[in-house]
Amino acid sequence: MRHYLYIWHDPAERMLVASGIEFKDVIPALGEAGGIVLRRGSAGTARKPAAFQALAQQQLPALALEDMHAWGSHAWADWQGKPPAFADADVAAMLDHRGGLAPLPALRSRFLAFAHDDGWYLKLLYREWEDVAAMLASVIPPALGALDLAALQQGDDGYWLQDGTVQAELKTHAIDSVLNRRL
Repeated sequence: MRHYLYIWHDPAERMLVASGIEFKDVIPALGEAGGIVLRRGSAGTARKPAAFQALAQQQLPALALEDMHAWGSHAWADWQGKPPAFADADVAAMLDHRGGLAPLPALRSRFLAFAHDDGWYLKLLYREWEDVAAMLASVIPPALGALDLAALQQGDDGYWLQDGTVQAELKTHAIDSVLNRRL
């Protein structure tokens, strides 16, 4: 977790946008998952989708030690049960942000994440709010501030947490505009 958190929620899209949450912070929330499907680097094209790999739960701590910032962008979704086949075009399209913007039912995913510079930008699509709330409750250190998860769930405001203070903030995908003002 970085020394700040910018976060907002769009309940209609079942989407959380954040800056400050790194992949290693999310690993404990994936405890029930069989693992993740992961695309390292930029998305591919419709004709040539980017490659992805299936990683079992026990491989995730080692992944968190890698320099994920160096990848630039990455995408992942958790899976339950059997890992997906590597030739699965639906998984590749989902991770390339070309498919439906929701976790694939075949994976029984709870989360689908698109990130840039691990911790700088995170768009997290989810199946159930309770999974997101549990993840956030375990991820946000009290020193950042006490985020009202019920207010976040409503989706009316964005929030900035830093040094024990929570402030309302604009909801935007333009993370740089917020961070340039705040940091």
